[in-house]
Amino acid sequence: MPPPSAPPLVLQRLQNLLDQLPPELRRAAHWVVDHPAEVSLWSMRRQAQVLGVAPATMLRLARATGYDSYEAFRAPFQAALAGERPSTLRERAAELQATQDQSNVPGHDRLTEIQANAIGSIVSVNSPATFDAAVKTLLTARHVGFLGTRSAFGIAFQMHYAYQLVRPNSILIDGLGGLQAEAIDNLREGDALIAISQAPYPSATVRLARLAAQQRVAIVALTDTPLSPLAADARHVLTFDRADREQVGQRPARRGPGSFFHTTAGLLGLAEHLIARLTARGGEAVLNRLSEIEARMHADKVFWSASAATPDR
Repeated sequence: MPPPSAPPLVLQRLQNLLDQLPPELRRAAHWVVDHPAEVSLWSMRRQAQVLGVAPATMLRLARATGYDSYEAFRAPFQAALAGERPSTLRERAAELQATQDQSNVPGHDRLTEIQANAIGSIVSVNSPATFDAAVKTLLTARHVGFLGTRSAFGIAFQMHYAYQLVRPNSILIDGLGGLQAEAIDNLREGDALIAISQAPYPSATVRLARLAAQQRVAIVALTDTPLSPLAADARHVLTFDRADREQVGQRPARRGPGSFFHTTAGLLGLAEHLIARLTARGGEAVLNRLSEIEARMHADKVFWSASAATPDR
């Protein structure tokens, strides 16, 4: 197992100011970089004792690095040891910038790894029976709603688009005019709602999904963990593995955050798998619906075609 290392953002800050530090602080900085686990787990007093300096020296180092307190200085070390990303968008972007300075850790390679792991995990964490149970609920539902807000809205839109090609009973909860709650209110027992979200979970998605569950709507949750707030009221829960959140004691082949923003590849993969499974189980009704839709799109020339293009004059 590789040893833990200092968080890239803190490491970059220390490197930038190392030559400006007095000898005692410089020695403390080297110790911090060489002992990230101790920084995370030990008290400031114990670290100072082992290093042979006054506790105030560790606090001075933290402040010289840009932190108001030693606890704030320790937080990125603790997050790295726990396998968590820094908490703010700015911190994650700064971590990404710091990582890019390491030529052997290209961020786009790490992002590709995270995306591939998320998509690959779909078939390992969800059994065929789990998908089929969700499909059965959707195929017997009177109406099927699609709910996703913020970063998940695009996935809800795409999933709704694909679903309406094979079934005529879909409703996109898009919130036009601020009427999301009213759209949910029109769903009742016998209807289904596909709720899509991953951490950080938008409050609107959680609130609207719970409102639907109170109305006995069957919730199909597409999310990142069985502990997701969407899972609590869901009849079916389909998840993927958040590979960008390292487990304690485990590290990916490549270090680095990949991006400042969480990838939605796992949610999109779940959506496409579920639609494909529903199409496979939909029988003749699905095939007839597709024939009607395709004929209409062909008549309306929905998609560009080189043979149908008007030559330039």
